[in-house]
Amino acid sequence: MKVKKEDVMFKELVLRKNTKNILKPKASASLEKAVKNVKQIFKKKRAEAKAATKKENSLIKLKSKQFKPQKFKNRGIVYVGHIPHGFYEEQMKDYFKQFGNITRVRVARSKRTGKSRGYGYVEFLHSQVAKIAADTMNNYLMCGRLLKATYIPPEKQHSGFFLGINWSEDKYPRLKNRRRTTLSRNRLQSAGDHEKYVQRLLDKLSALENKLQDKGISIKFQPVDI
Repeated sequence: MKVKKEDVMFKELVLRKNTKNILKPKASASLEKAVKNVKQIFKKKRAEAKAATKKENSLIKLKSKQFKPQKFKNRGIVYVGHIPHGFYEEQMKDYFKQFGNITRVRVARSKRTGKSRGYGYVEFLHSQVAKIAADTMNNYLMCGRLLKATYIPPEKQHSGFFLGINWSEDKYPRLKNRRRTTLSRNRLQSAGDHEKYVQRLLDKLSALENKLQDKGISIKFQPVDI
């Protein structure tokens, strides 16, 4: 009986060892598979993120291209000089549209006064129409003035002809700046701002006194109502 029990115990030990040896590689294989799956998932996520960034960059590039000014090769620009008084953007557009479709009109104006400087530009949809208009209207007598109309070839055209917005006698840069300064000067001042303003004036007066003193003139300014 003892021999049988020892045989049974020996068989059990052998089976346990074999089962351990069998289970260990299976567990390690499952871990390796799990790690591989995790790595594949991370790779997929990275690839998706890269694809998303590429799409965003492409969309941004497309938007930037859409907002860039387009160059129209077939359009023609005519320089118009010796413009008479009262023949401005609206009148030029109404008059020159008898030749063809007009896309833009610009009269050169002064920054200080907003008045016409006597010349402008007319852009036609087709260059051939612009050439015909320039040949027809050159040396044309209008309101006691001879108009000077010349076609501008594509190699001499640039974006400065129609840069910015159209000015007028009621809307020009100096008038805007003047209105801005008047609003800033006429606004209500706080006590601190008023004190700074008074101090600046006093500093200016003292500097003027020092300049006069250097030239031998002794004058002391007395500010009033400050």
